Amino acid sequence: MMINEKLKDIKSILIVEDELLIARQIKIALLNHGYLCAGIAINYKAAKEILETTKVDLVLLDVKISGRKTGLDVALLLNTLYSIPFLFITSYNDANSLHKIKELSPKGYINKPINEITVLTTIDIIFDNLKDETEKFVNINIGTTTYNIQISDLLYIKSEHVYVRLYYKKRKMLIRCSLKKFIETMPKNLLIRVSRSCAVNINFIENIGTSSLEVYGENIKISPNYKINLQYLNRDL
Repeated sequence: MMINEKLKDIKSILIVEDELLIARQIKIALLNHGYLCAGIAINYKAAKEILETTKVDLVLLDVKISGRKTGLDVALLLNTLYSIPFLFITSYNDANSLHKIKELSPKGYINKPINEITVLTTIDIIFDNLKDETEKFVNINIGTTTYNIQISDLLYIKSEHVYVRLYYKKRKMLIRCSLKKFIETMPKNLLIRVSRSCAVNINFIENIGTSSLEVYGENIKISPNYKINLQYLNRDL
């Protein structure tokens, strides 16, 4: 039992790389350094399958992988569906590729050929920085999938049939979950329900009117049945 609890604290890293010799070299380095390897994926499909079934704390990505979709597509998937941090390790360093990489907001970029010490040190720094943001992220389990929800800039959520769409400052994220269940998984009193289909992050409420409130410059309707949820909030926000 104690061993299992300790394993929960060990970070698990997914390697998305189609050059198996390099992938295995990185895997051995990770294991020797005390990390777990969530798996090696040579293409988008394999990466997605691992993400859906395995605990992953960080993804190491090459831009060029097997198949039609690239590591950039995997990065987009991580941003929009899982909110899992990732680090690019690639030989692509032309201006166009670097511009696309920067737009995806990776935690870092390492140029090939790889240096194990550089890779491991960069990973250590990433996890050290994430420690300072532990209150900004919440892991929730929906079925067999674990989602790393960044709550520091989560503005509000809306239900869409059997899904919940998360609205962030610069992006959106869709997960299969009921609104009620999602609210229950979040820190207490973080999200406040303002209608049957919408809940807002109280940290981003800028002002409250009689029939609507403003969240980060956007007006959101308040249903009469849910006005009571807002009574304790300061109307002079």
